[in-house]
Amino acid sequence: MLDSRWKNIKINILTVLLFCAISALLTIAFIRLGTIVLNSDGSFHFSRLEELYDDFRSGSTAFIASHTFNSTGVGTFLFYPSILLYPWVILRLVFSPVTAFYVWYGFMLFVTMCIAYYSMWLFDKDRIRAILFGVLYSIFPYHIHLGVVHTVIGEFLAYTFMPLFFVGLYYCLTNRGKWYLLGIGWSLILYSHVISAYLTLLCAIIISIIYMIIDVKSAKKIIINLSRNVILVILLASFILIPFITDFINSGIRSPNSDIFGFLDSFQNIFGLSITNTADSNKSVGIFAIFTAVVGGYFVRKSRVKEKVAYGIGIFFLLCTSTIVPWGLFNNTIVGKVLGVIQFPYRLNTYVGFFLMVTFSLILSKILHSADNRRAKLLLFSGMIVFLVISYYGSLANVFVQIHTLQGNILKKNAEPAKIIPNDAIIKNSNYNNIFDYSILYGETDYYPKVAFDNLKDSSISAEVNPKINSILSHEVIINGERKVTTPKVAANYIEYNVKTNKKESIDIPVLAYKRTKVMLNGKNIDYTISSRGTVMIDGNKGKNIVSVTYQPSKLLYIGMIISVVTWIGLFIILWLKNLNVVLVRK
Repeated sequence: MLDSRWKNIKINILTVLLFCAISALLTIAFIRLGTIVLNSDGSFHFSRLEELYDDFRSGSTAFIASHTFNSTGVGTFLFYPSILLYPWVILRLVFSPVTAFYVWYGFMLFVTMCIAYYSMWLFDKDRIRAILFGVLYSIFPYHIHLGVVHTVIGEFLAYTFMPLFFVGLYYCLTNRGKWYLLGIGWSLILYSHVISAYLTLLCAIIISIIYMIIDVKSAKKIIINLSRNVILVILLASFILIPFITDFINSGIRSPNSDIFGFLDSFQNIFGLSITNTADSNKSVGIFAIFTAVVGGYFVRKSRVKEKVAYGIGIFFLLCTSTIVPWGLFNNTIVGKVLGVIQFPYRLNTYVGFFLMVTFSLILSKILHSADNRRAKLLLFSGMIVFLVISYYGSLANVFVQIHTLQGNILKKNAEPAKIIPNDAIIKNSNYNNIFDYSILYGETDYYPKVAFDNLKDSSISAEVNPKINSILSHEVIINGERKVTTPKVAANYIEYNVKTNKKESIDIPVLAYKRTKVMLNGKNIDYTISSRGTVMIDGNKGKNIVSVTYQPSKLLYIGMIISVVTWIGLFIILWLKNLNVVLVRK
């Protein structure tokens, strides 16, 4: 028994080293080029990172944006989870900005491979298949698209933990021992991206209901297992959930959600993009997924039921990414309100990637296991890994072309207020900080008070569409109706304006007001009102007015942090003791 245990440890160590090597191969080219093509959500997430980095260096945790997001005090860090960005923050302390990003990207590929490997091992106990699945799932074009093409970092992080979530769901439904993996997986997804957490929750509910209808006798055990996980998630993610309860609900804050589905496309176009295996488009699922969709039925026809179910769910999600599903009919309906959080059906590509790569790993493992001898298997396995690495770089061909052809788009400094950062801007270490001179391309006004919008259905920051928002981003202090552009002084969770008046007048400061916003005037705490643009308004004194705005988190938030930490520690101790007991029994 002991020899077998050490053999498994040795195999796992070798597998981890293999994943390290592959991750390095997948990242080294980007590190050497030292260039980022910034587009889509990139400016939003780099601004998040920079705020966390600045606050971390001063020994603080970010709650509101003071250094970035035009120093408006927007509560992005309250309502958009940031905890899993701290490894990137630490790398940012060690490396130059661009290098830190790509090292972090490579690290996350490695983590994704390890989690996918472990999850597949729990699912099928086939190491070869588990290794292949780890690589296949990590280099899935949509995942790469999220990571380095459009840098949709929240969703990119959430993708990492999907295998843990679904193998946990499988264990819950089949009443196996590791029921807690569902709660751990879902908590980590919630730490990454709230929308992804919502979508996976819907998936779990639907799959569980269908399973219980098919197997009524299992309903009681499934409900018990799911209830345990609900409690576990509440404990592990309490510090994520509490700000929504204390500061978001009924607070008139605009969320980025919608009940209208956008960026719809036909299956024909999705198929055409996918067979090119490009990661340049968010609608491409890659050639491996299309191949699996076409031939997977043949390979799973004699397999266990769980393999057929995985393949069927993968096909279902693939069809759902296209206009085969009449998404447009759901706009402004009850269904739209429930599913509208998706915003873009192409987000379902995450689930396409997971389920179809489960099937594709089965196909490749069957081919490998059919080899006559060990040497043939090793050569075939090595060839597959090399081919997968080559296919990864092939999917990124357009990105490398952009890096070379867009060198004229080097992002320059900006002094123009409320100017949006240009798309496809070239970022190097030398001009990295120029990102924060601009307004963000997408997401600048997420989590703004609704009253700040003149047109609530349009998030444009132009003076024509949303003049109040434009004035906030332009740092316009309004003194009894008169506007004056003033540059604030900032620190972690702290924004200060120095305003001079000739008499006692109302002063509207361009800093957003939330439930727990605190204001000081000349060093003294004062009450304030909320202006018509959702910002802090005070009664100023004659002469010099130093107005400082901070945010004071709820005590419940700190209690939630303690609960989460204690739960993680307790969970690890319990699992360690349980594993130790198993080892002792086997001896």
